Amino acid sequence: MNNISIGDRAKTFLIQMQNARLKATANRLGLEMSTGQTADISGRLSGDFSMLSGIEASLRVLKSYKSAGNEAAVFAKGMQISLGVVQEQTTDAVSKLLLIGDNASQTQIGNTATDISKKFQSVVSALNTQIGGRTLFAGMATDGPAIAAADSMMNDLKLAVAGQTTAAGVKSVVSTWFDTPSGGYETSGYLGATTPLSPVSIGKNQAADLDVTALDPVIRETLKGLALGALVAEGVLDGNLAEQGALLQEAGGTLVSVGARQTGLRAKIGAAEAQIDSALAQNTSEVSALELTRSELLSVDPYDTATSLKAVQTQLEVLYSITARMSRLSLVDFLR
Repeated sequence: MNNISIGDRAKTFLIQMQNARLKATANRLGLEMSTGQTADISGRLSGDFSMLSGIEASLRVLKSYKSAGNEAAVFAKGMQISLGVVQEQTTDAVSKLLLIGDNASQTQIGNTATDISKKFQSVVSALNTQIGGRTLFAGMATDGPAIAAADSMMNDLKLAVAGQTTAAGVKSVVSTWFDTPSGGYETSGYLGATTPLSPVSIGKNQAADLDVTALDPVIRETLKGLALGALVAEGVLDGNLAEQGALLQEAGGTLVSVGARQTGLRAKIGAAEAQIDSALAQNTSEVSALELTRSELLSVDPYDTATSLKAVQTQLEVLYSITARMSRLSLVDFLR
């Protein structure tokens, strides 16, 4: 049996400690080589993390702005597309309604009324559009439709105008239904919240307003004009061709007057879109600047790191040679 002295054991222990230290240093330097940043942040900053903490906090805030901005951008785009459908349907309806003259035929009146009825349904559908499970024009009540179904509103309007025998009388009742506060539209047509969406924080001291709801006067007027024409398709004033034609003309006049206001409403959403895009670009620029500052704060010199790593590897090779002579260990045993 070989006798192992206390001195031998002490040397072995020291060598093992040296081996562990060199390996840890090699691993750290290897990590720094791959990331380009120091693995010893505390040492680099001399224990003062205030600047780094400030950068990280700012980056977190900017990340939240980016998330909110992206969501707002998608929401605003959805609103713009929906209002585009509303305006397109309105413009097409006007082009057909303006062709209705005092001596329009029953076929012309019937076909036009049917077409307007379909456009009314399309506009109602557009106003009930959801993006990511959130209704666009329902204010704070984003979990349900903004307005009642087209058929439901038509049924309410037919009941309201029952007994009217002139186009003027029908228009008066329909106007009251849509325009009067707490009237038919507000109580059974509009299903959203009276409170609009709150402004969305998209940057420092910047908030985007996407507060358009289906209670907006422009939207109400659009629905009113289309509803006047759609009622003819529902049989209102049936048997009186002249009054039906007059009602379609009233519908056309209402829609003509609201066209420019639709453009203004879309411009409002467009301004919000531009504001969001600008904020997102500014936030991206600030993130890049902060990340560059953080990188410079923690970066390591690749040449110095590579030189240090080579030196540590050389020390490990020397240590292995010494250990191998002392204990005749194989490289496999040494590294195990």
